[in-house]
Amino acid sequence: MKVILQTLTPLHIGSGEKYPPCNLVVLGSGERKNHAVRLKTRKFLEIFAKHKELKDSLSTPLTPSIAGDLTDGIFYEVSLYSDFKTRKRAPEILELIHHPDGTVYIPGSSLKGAIRLALTWYVLKNNKKYLEKFRENVRQDISNRRRNFFRTRKFLDELFRFDHQNINSDYFRFLRISDSERIVAQVVVHDVGVFYMARPNNNPRTFPVEFVPIKKEFKFDITFAKDDYRYFLEETRKRYKVDLPESLEEILKIVDDFYTEVFKFEKERFEKAKENFKNIDTEKIEKRFEQIEKAKKENTFLIHVGYGGGLMANSLFILLDEETRKRVRNIIKNHGNDEAPLTRRYLVQEENRSYKLISPIGWCVLWLEGSQST
Repeated sequence: MKVILQTLTPLHIGSGEKYPPCNLVVLGSGERKNHAVRLKTRKFLEIFAKHKELKDSLSTPLTPSIAGDLTDGIFYEVSLYSDFKTRKRAPEILELIHHPDGTVYIPGSSLKGAIRLALTWYVLKNNKKYLEKFRENVRQDISNRRRNFFRTRKFLDELFRFDHQNINSDYFRFLRISDSERIVAQVVVHDVGVFYMARPNNNPRTFPVEFVPIKKEFKFDITFAKDDYRYFLEETRKRYKVDLPESLEEILKIVDDFYTEVFKFEKERFEKAKENFKNIDTEKIEKRFEQIEKAKKENTFLIHVGYGGGLMANSLFILLDEETRKRVRNIIKNHGNDEAPLTRRYLVQEENRSYKLISPIGWCVLWLEGSQST
């Protein structure tokens, strides 16, 4: 079975690496001044061996005259929307995960993790006994000052196993998701700003990140181990007292329910915090919020993948009350009685210390191949 994912906002799934802007060569001029390329490591080292003076300008992309012949030296193309000029120190760009040939893809584990989170939310929300156990484990970890939330993680890991000691009895072994097909995409390097929701944002911290642009489509293969799944349902129905989904369509509907609730929270919290964005142009991001809502059609499913969703999109934070959220956040980093989540990461455009909010990050829509799409 094929599932299509389309990006509604810029998407970042990190490789875990960073690189300095001098790995880029700006090729364009005039209207194409944002056109650049990322160099292969071999080519980058070759250029630096010839130009020792470049060690003093790591935060500046290279020019074609310095880079020279780029035959067989280009890793992938880049649209550059960060000038790196206002930084107090040399910036590094958060790298997007790539195939060695320069194409981009989404790991199946990223999609599967987002689905697992949504189904965990569904079970807890519909089983008061398990919801209270979850909350009690969180409270115990807070009391023990455990930043890794060991008890909570153990409880959640075992939640979908009919034999707690046996990893092979895990619910998600029936769901097999491939890495997406690779696509050629001109990666966008754009600044991300860290914005406080309960404080004025006069001088936000910004940093450059690689993104897959909007309206890019990725195709995944998803298969079911149906016999194992039926046996699992027989075992787990005795325990959960919740009707678990029996088809991919039902699973994706739960995914949509969860991320729709997260998105609603995100949008409402942004509207509530507008007074803290008085000196910032928010027109573009508000339009993007509206576009995400309008992108939902029949047989499509909202999801958040990768970086930028914060605790709400990447954890079960939404099932906790406000006071517990603060206590959890303060274990990670103490911010006193400030509301939680405290910050958001949005694409930002800066010009003469004036800022425009461009977009949230990581929102996508899914559909089954052959069904109505966007």
